[in-house]
Amino acid sequence: MRKEIAGLFFISMFFVLSSCIKHEVIPPPNSTVDLNCSFQGFINGTNAEYTQNVLGYNCYNDNLYYNNPSPTLSNCLYTSEISSFQQTQKIKLTFGPMQWDAGVSSIPTLTMFNDFHSSNSGVQVPLKDIANMTGANPGVQIEYWDSNGDRWETSTANAAGFVNFITLDQASDNTGDYSLFECTFSVTVFRQDPNQGLLNMTLNNCKFRGWFKR
Repeated sequence: MRKEIAGLFFISMFFVLSSCIKHEVIPPPNSTVDLNCSFQGFINGTNAEYTQNVLGYNCYNDNLYYNNPSPTLSNCLYTSEISSFQQTQKIKLTFGPMQWDAGVSSIPTLTMFNDFHSSNSGVQVPLKDIANMTGANPGVQIEYWDSNGDRWETSTANAAGFVNFITLDQASDNTGDYSLFECTFSVTVFRQDPNQGLLNMTLNNCKFRGWFKR
C-alpha cells in the first residue's frame, strides 16, 4: 500500500513540475525584401560603376508629393538615388506622376502603387523636366553629380530621350512597400556654368538597378 501511495505521489509531482516549465515560443522569421542596387554606364566615354555596399553606395528614396484638394487629383513623383556618403558621384531618377485622390487616401494605395509601376514596365518612358511632370502621362528626369559635386540633369528643352523600365519584383516587408526595377538609357545631361554657359555631358549605355518605395 505504501508503495502505491509513493508511486502516486511521484506521478503527481511530475505533472506539477511539468506544468511549471515555461516553453520558449519562437516567433516566425520576418520576411525581408531582397533589395539590390547598382549603376553601370559610360560617362563622357569613361566607364563608371556604383555597386551596393561598395564604397558606401546604396539606394535611397525621397518621394515628392503635390497635394490638391479633392476631387482634383494629386501627384506623386517617385525617386531612386544611388549615392554614397563617402563619394561625391551619384545618380538619381525621378519618375512620375502617380495621380490619386488625396481625399480618399493620404498617399497612393499599395494597389495603385503596384499598378502604376507594372503598367510602365516594358514601356519607353520619355524624359521630362520635374516641373512638367503633371497629368496622366508619366516621364523621367535623370540627375548626375560629378566628382566635383556639380549637378547635371536631363532637359527636354535641349534634348529628347527616354528610359526603358522593367519591373523585376513588387514586395513588402516591415520597412515598407517596394517596386524593384531595372532600366536602361543613353541620354545627355546639362549644367549651366556662370562662366562657360550651358555645358553638356553624355551618359551612354547605362543600366540602373534600384527600387521605388511607396
